[in-house]
Formats: sequence, C-alpha cells, structure tokens
Amino acid sequence: MNTQERPGVVTLVTDALGRSADLIQTEIRLARVEIGEKADALRTSVVSGLVMMLVGTVFIIGAVILVLQAVVAALIEAGVAPALAILIVAGGSALGGIIVLLAGKKTIGAIDPTPTRTITSLQSDARMAKENLT
Repeated sequence: MNTQERPGVVTLVTDALGRSADLIQTEIRLARVEIGEKADALRTSVVSGLVMMLVGTVFIIGAVILVLQAVVAALIEAGVAPALAILIVAGGSALGGIIVLLAGKKTIGAIDPTPTRTITSLQSDARMAKENLT
C-alpha cells in the first residue's frame, strides 16, 4: 500500500503558477540590475566621449589661432598668396578637429543599453513555463 497521496491537478497548476510568478519576480529584479549596469556604462561612455569632443574643440580653436598666425605668415613670406595660405592652414586644422570629434562620437555610441541577458533569460523562462503548463 502506498500511503502517500499524489497531488491533484489543481495543486500542480497552482504550484506551477506560483513558481512562475516567483521566477518572473526574480527576472524583473535581474532586469533592474542589468539596466542599472548598462546605464552606468552608458553614462561613463557619454562623459568620456564628451570630454574627447571638448578636447578636440579646444585643439581646433588653438590650432586655428596659432597656426593661422604663424604658418600663414610663413607661407606669405614664402610667396604664397595670403588667401591661399589661410585656406591651407584652416583646412588642416579643420581636418584634425573633425577626426577628434568623430572619435568622441564613436565612443558615445559604443554602448548598447538593451538588457540582452535578461531578454534571453525571460524567453527561456517563458518556454519553460509554457512546457510546465502543457
């Protein structure tokens, strides 16, 4: 004789739903943690990118002022027309600044804030819950 009673269908379904609810709550907590981590990484990346862009801007301004004064004078002294000397120097300064600004922009866009681990885990949990209920 077997004295242990087997749980009924209602008990099994209730237990499965309770476990699914616990699992969903755990996944929500994990999602919050992961989103927080991504937000911190994004914040660091944005600050870093903005600093690089600011430094690039300072170099552009400094280069325009100093190079236009020194090199333009030297080019004019070497026989280059004043307008052409200014264009040559300004073009070189702008190119250097653009390179630094693009590097800063790339740094800002390097972080994807999507909580991919949590999404994958939730999809797996949904499959498991569906299998348990069928």
